[in-house]
Amino acid sequence: MSSRRSHRARRLAALALPALVAGVLASLAGAKSGRETGVFVVGVDGMDPVILRRLMDEGHMPNFAKLASEGSFQSLGTSNPPQSPVAWSNFVTGMNPGGHGIFDFIHRDPATYHPISSATPPAGDPGPALRFFGYVIPLSAPEVRNNRGGTPWWDVLVEEGVDVEVFRIPGNFPTPESEAKVLDGMGTVDVRGGFGTYTLYTDTLVEKDDPKGDVEVVSVQDLDLDGTPDTVSGVLRGPPDQFRLEPGETPGDGDYLTRGVTIHLDPGPGPGPYEGGNGALPTAVVEVAGQRTLLQQGEWSDWVEVPFDVLPMGLMTVRGTVRFYAKELRPRFQVYASPVNVSPSDPAVPITSPDDFVKEVFEETGFFYTQGLPEDTDALNDGVFDDDDYLKQVALVQEDTRRLVDLALDRFEPGDATFVYLSDIDLQCHMLWRHEDPKHPGAPPHPAHDPAVAPKHAGDIESFYRDVDRLLGDVRRRLPPETLLVVMSDHGFQPFTRDVHLNAWLRDQGYLRLKDGKTTGHIVAGDVDWSKTRAYGLGFNGLYLNLAGREAEGIVDPAEAPALLDEIARGLEALRDPANGARVVRDADRADRVYSGDRRAEGPDLVVGYDRGYGCSDESTLGEITEGVIEDNTSRWSGNHLMSPAVVPGILLVNRKLAADGHDLTDLTVTLLSHYGIEARPGMIGEPIL
Repeated sequence: MSSRRSHRARRLAALALPALVAGVLASLAGAKSGRETGVFVVGVDGMDPVILRRLMDEGHMPNFAKLASEGSFQSLGTSNPPQSPVAWSNFVTGMNPGGHGIFDFIHRDPATYHPISSATPPAGDPGPALRFFGYVIPLSAPEVRNNRGGTPWWDVLVEEGVDVEVFRIPGNFPTPESEAKVLDGMGTVDVRGGFGTYTLYTDTLVEKDDPKGDVEVVSVQDLDLDGTPDTVSGVLRGPPDQFRLEPGETPGDGDYLTRGVTIHLDPGPGPGPYEGGNGALPTAVVEVAGQRTLLQQGEWSDWVEVPFDVLPMGLMTVRGTVRFYAKELRPRFQVYASPVNVSPSDPAVPITSPDDFVKEVFEETGFFYTQGLPEDTDALNDGVFDDDDYLKQVALVQEDTRRLVDLALDRFEPGDATFVYLSDIDLQCHMLWRHEDPKHPGAPPHPAHDPAVAPKHAGDIESFYRDVDRLLGDVRRRLPPETLLVVMSDHGFQPFTRDVHLNAWLRDQGYLRLKDGKTTGHIVAGDVDWSKTRAYGLGFNGLYLNLAGREAEGIVDPAEAPALLDEIARGLEALRDPANGARVVRDADRADRVYSGDRRAEGPDLVVGYDRGYGCSDESTLGEITEGVIEDNTSRWSGNHLMSPAVVPGILLVNRKLAADGHDLTDLTVTLLSHYGIEARPGMIGEPIL
């Protein structure tokens, strides 16, 4: 009996008589219940209804077209704001942010005005520690928990005896306890505790001023003194050296456990361009932790598992996995190492529920990317990757995804509930939109458009859509025919051509004041005069009032807050781009009008919904106040969805005929429950679509 089947056997007792009676009645009525048919959900992050419809009409998406003709295809309402952690939390819990508490990628601490992660609440007092022989041993540890509230739909189903498996669901790290089998996705950290830090070993300086990865400038040396420089030495950083840090201390650059990396180059022909004979490419052997990997120039390694000793004599070891890419070996030297992922063979932190589910996945698939955002967009933004390098790495992510989907299909049987997540569309729309706009054919070139590169990559986004279409065909062929199939996305996409510095606008309108006559500064640096500031921005769509009794130095009387918010909203919605007269903000929504639930007060006071083409700048998102208000977005991050939900709806396809449209993500949540005859839990706001 498979582990999934044995899990079902353990839960049969929970079905009891009511479920049995319901099944008999359904059979008598000539219909099969969800417990007989099951449901399979394919979540395609970022798939856009306009692009999908065009490609279907042009004959490029035959499997989607067939599903639409046999069932239903419509737009799906997204979250407000339409950010991935918010939208997926809506789908997971059936609540809006006021209920589940995830309002943005970035929240703020009202006591410090500093940005904080939405995923994990600030840790409490780290407590005391023992110190001996240079080690710091904490005597207690603050609880680290997932900030998302509400009850996930999979917990409701598994409590009712449904066999549930969820593959790479966003927003589920830190991993909540659950009896459902859930593999975490977006938000899962690397072994350093961040969202992915690459390493580049290079003999050439990187042009980017502040790269997001570790850039080690190295030299090719003649260590064996044979007259040929052929050896490079570097360092690979792993997890923080926690037993050398004081409780609660943030690790600096030198506070990580490391392993040495040695790269041995083939001798080459000597000075001058490398030919290698018969068109051969330069090769190298990468050596780390006693393991050797042979690579040709332009080749990726398989996964290499690397142990990091936390305590001596093997008392505690953290295992990570890394892939190397020989971008260039001669005449320049550039070797890339991926972020060190949490090893699925022996994870240092839980990345599934139950904890041992990851071992089941590993036994079937081998090593895979466990990092929540595996496509290395930072390396592309920093210029470490060009588009060709990036697409090679994306192909590796796709291979992992296909193996996980295969596993999900192999394990699926009638009555099961399974969710699989595809990142194919979202990050590629973010990074490749600059080459050609797939949603508005003939649109003017993006500010980051490079005519020397664009022709080669102009159709890349459409190719990822076609990849998903082929996968959908495989899913439909392998699923039992009566399974309820749902294909959905959390949001759509638009071009991102202009950066909006929200805090600069607030300064110019007199809502935010800086100290000492400054015109630019940063919230974190203490440059804001809070005694004269009434509003500030943090996060991609959030605007907060400096509210008395809530913020540390609040000055806005709560009784005056509604009128002030309406005033700011009118100003934002009236904002026009001086370059072209276009509307910048489509909707500025008061949170008390769009959110419901017990956690509404934790969110921003105003949700800024930018119009097509516009989005909050990275600077303003983290609290910087710049000189100008609007400028061209010249980043490779060129497509976006952090806008008004009205301009980026998602997609919904179901292999059933739907009587109505106008559904949103929370409707899907209660639909999954109702398919099994289960009522929505308190706080869920959706309605069944079937």
